[in-house]
Amino acid sequence: MTQEQAQVVAQILERFDFNKVLNHMRSVDWQWFDEVPDMDDLKGTATRLLVEAQMDPQEVVSMGTGGFRVYKLPWGLELTFSIVRGGSF
Repeated sequence: MTQEQAQVVAQILERFDFNKVLNHMRSVDWQWFDEVPDMDDLKGTATRLLVEAQMDPQEVVSMGTGGFRVYKLPWGLELTFSIVRGGSF
């Protein structure tokens, strides 16, 4: 990963409201592997997804786990946390 890519990841992590995610997960007892994750788990998972998306050679990438979703698009990188998703038909 280049220094520029690392800076993009760092900026996204700095701006993302991990406290809001953690508070929600605690309030609904949302568990990963039989326990509610802690702040380090959340930040580590988000970091891993952001780095993996940056390293993917495809121009457009969407990947996620545990509620997190990362989108790599031609105009930038985005991190989201989804608590509800509509059904598929």
